[in-house]
Amino acid sequence: MRGPANDNQGETLQQACVICGKPQVKGREPFCSPRCQDIDLGRWLKGSYAIPVQDHDDDEDGMGELQQRRED
Repeated sequence: MRGPANDNQGETLQQACVICGKPQVKGREPFCSPRCQDIDLGRWLKGSYAIPVQDHDDDEDGMGELQQRRED
């Protein structure tokens, strides 16, 4: 007997997989397969994807803004 979590598993969706472009599979969004999920995870772990960070050259330890807030 299948539970509610397994209903519609394998059903394709209209959106494309973010890795290969094939239709996404319900329950694996935004991917189409475990392979594409693994490829994406590998890219994150290798550092291929990165969240941009704004560096403050004059504030090396990051405490300048915090100290300024305390003074205000």
